[in-house]
Amino acid sequence: MAFLDKISRTVDGVEIQGKYTYAFIHNFDKYHLTEIKVYQDGMIDCWGLVNFDEFKQKIATGWVVTSLPDNARVSVSLLAHFTVTNVKTWVKEEEFIKEVADEIEKLNGRPTSMDKCQKALEQFQNEQSEEARQLLKKTYEAVPEHLRRLFGDMDVKDIPIRMIIYGEDEIEKWSHRLVARQQGMKPLPSINVKGALKKKGS
Repeated sequence: MAFLDKISRTVDGVEIQGKYTYAFIHNFDKYHLTEIKVYQDGMIDCWGLVNFDEFKQKIATGWVVTSLPDNARVSVSLLAHFTVTNVKTWVKEEEFIKEVADEIEKLNGRPTSMDKCQKALEQFQNEQSEEARQLLKKTYEAVPEHLRRLFGDMDVKDIPIRMIIYGEDEIEKWSHRLVARQQGMKPLPSINVKGALKKKGS
């Protein structure tokens, strides 16, 4: 998800910066497409101003959602309301929590989960140690799932990191390799990843 234009609110004469994105508020029998406003002081406006722990509770209780069931009734402000079918969503609620946390860090000029993962990747590339691999795994899994593919270039995305963490077989999930296999191409495209975790016994 993308956080959009800068916003602010004023508390005791002090302007507090923020940004916003969209999610749904599940109120009674409707899902309302709503701006979710995230502020530098860790407060989040989701039809009411709450702190980060309270926001996680709003997610847990289904008040704030990023996914919709089939036949959900959706309202878009005063513009329209409709019933949805064949719904496809890309962001899980628990991953949205991670993304909101990252946005608070970004607003405060602190490293995000992606920054920490990139630093851990560089450390592994320098050390090639098991300790560095485990740190990379921990920081990679802290990154919102829907943003992990932003690592690397447009071709390989996060496949090299996954090969380091989970094993060289992760290359079989690479889109280029999947297409090549379907088309019967030989040899299959490959990625040379220094430190990729080998199969046991190999």
